[in-house]
Amino acid sequence: MMPMMHLSSSDEDLEELNELFEVPKNENFCEETEPQFNDQQFLGHFRISREVATQLSNRYEASQYYHYQKGDSEKISPFKTVVAFLWYASNEAASLRDVSDRFGITISSLHKIVKRFTYFLSNLSAEFIKWPTNEEKIEIESHFRQDEFPGIIGVIDGTHIEIDKPQDDPDSYRNRKHFFSIHAQVVCDHKR
Repeated sequence: MMPMMHLSSSDEDLEELNELFEVPKNENFCEETEPQFNDQQFLGHFRISREVATQLSNRYEASQYYHYQKGDSEKISPFKTVVAFLWYASNEAASLRDVSDRFGITISSLHKIVKRFTYFLSNLSAEFIKWPTNEEKIEIESHFRQDEFPGIIGVIDGTHIEIDKPQDDPDSYRNRKHFFSIHAQVVCDHKR
C-alpha cells in the first residue's frame, strides 16, 4: 500500500511535488553531440547527408507547417525538427519515448513534429515523385535489360514504419507482423 502524502497549496509543496514527477531529459544531443558527427556518422545516423538535412530544414522553416507551431513553450528549431523526425523514421526500434528523450523534447512535441513534418514532406512529393519521360524510360529500361530484366522501368518494394499504437482505430494500423505501422511503398529506377 502506498503511503498517503499530505498536500497543501503552498508554493514549496507544489515545487516538491513537481520535482517528484519531473522527467529527466537527455539534454543537448542535437546542440552538442550531433554537430560532432563527421559526414559518414551523420549519414549513418540520419540516412541523409547533413547538406540535405540543412536544405530540408531551410525549406521547412519557410513553410506553413513550421509556422503553425503554437503554445507557450519554446519553438523547436527547424534543424532539430528534421533530425528528430529522421531519427524516428529511420530507426525501426525507436519509439516516440526514446526519440523524445534523445532530443530533449516532450513526447507530445515529437508526435506533433512527426505529424507536421510528414505533411510537409507529402506536400513536396510532386516535386520529387515523377513519372519518367519517354526518353528516361528508354534509358532506364536499357540499364535493366543489361542486368537481364528486359521491359522494366522500375522496381517496387514496401516497408513498415513502426508507430506507437494510435488511439483512433488502432487495428487499422496493425500489420501482419503484429506491430503498429504505416506502410510505405517505394518505386526505384536503376540508379536508386
